[in-house]
Amino acid sequence: MIESIWRLLRVPPGFDPKNILVMTMSLPQVNLYYGPPVHERFCHDLDERVGSLGGVLGVSAVSNLPMTGNAGRGFTIEGRPDPGAANQPGAAYNVACPNYLRTMGVTLLKGREFTHRDTPAAPGVIFINESMERRYWPNENPLGKRIKLGYYDGNAPWLTVAGVYADMKHWGLDAQAQPEFLRPYMQAAWPSMDIAVRTAAAPEGYRRAILKALVEIEPGQPVSGVQTMEEVVSDSVAVNTRRFSMRLLGAFSFLALVLAAVGISGVVSYSVVQRTPEIGIRMALGASGPDVLRLIMSRTLRWALAGVAVG
Repeated sequence: MIESIWRLLRVPPGFDPKNILVMTMSLPQVNLYYGPPVHERFCHDLDERVGSLGGVLGVSAVSNLPMTGNAGRGFTIEGRPDPGAANQPGAAYNVACPNYLRTMGVTLLKGREFTHRDTPAAPGVIFINESMERRYWPNENPLGKRIKLGYYDGNAPWLTVAGVYADMKHWGLDAQAQPEFLRPYMQAAWPSMDIAVRTAAAPEGYRRAILKALVEIEPGQPVSGVQTMEEVVSDSVAVNTRRFSMRLLGAFSFLALVLAAVGISGVVSYSVVQRTPEIGIRMALGASGPDVLRLIMSRTLRWALAGVAVG
C-alpha cells in the first residue's frame, strides 16, 4: 500500500506544479457562464499588475485548475451528420487567460496559445488537448477544424481549433485524462477564476504582493483558497481512500513491529538470566564483554532471521 501511494505521487500530472501560487477570485458577471465578460480587461490587468511584480515568471487564470475537476459541454463538429441528442459529442470545458499553458508548464503540441488578440470581436477559437484530438480527429490534423457548442441545429457561433496541448490530470493522478478544450476568457465568461502565478522562488514569499495587486484589479471582490499548486496535487491524493488505508495499515504495521520487538527483547532477557552462571564462567576463563555480547546476539539473530524468512 505504501509503495502504491509512492508510485501514485510520481505519476506525471501533465504540468509542472513547482513554484506556483494559486487562488480563486470572484468576478462580476451578469450572464454567469457565457460571454462576453463584464470585466473585459481582466486578463490584461493580470499581466500588468501581477505579471510585472519582481520574481513573477508568469501569470494566468483558468475556470478550473488541474486536479480540481472541471465542467463539461456538448458540441457539434462541422461537416459531420447530426448524431442526435443522445449521442452528442462532449468534452471537459474550461475558460482561460493568455499564457495559461506556459504558466502551468504544459506542453503545446500544435498551433498556438491564447493571446490578447482573441477578443469578442475576433473569430472564436478553442484549444484542445491530445485526448480530444485522438477521440474526434484520430487520423487528421485538427487545426482549423470547427465546432459549435450545443446541438446540431443550434445557432451558436463556430469555433476554430487553434492549438493542441498535452493532457493534464483533472480528476486525480490515478484517473485517465479526458477530452478537454479551452476557450479564451475574453470570448467566454466565467463567474470565478483560479489564478496561477509562477514565481522564481518559493511562492509563499510573494503572497502579500500578489493579493495586493488583485485587490487593485477588482476592488471588493473576494479572493480565497490561497495555496501552492503542489498542495493542490497533494490534497487530491489526500482525499483518496488509499492514503487513509495506507496510514491505517502503516499504524498497525508499526504496532506489530513494536510488539514483536518487545517479545524478542523479553525472550532474550530471559535467556540471558537463565545463562548467567555460564556467562560468569566464560568471563572467568577470559571472555570479554563484547565476546559474550556476540555470543548472545548471534544465537538470537539466527532465530530472528529464520522468522523473517518464514514471514
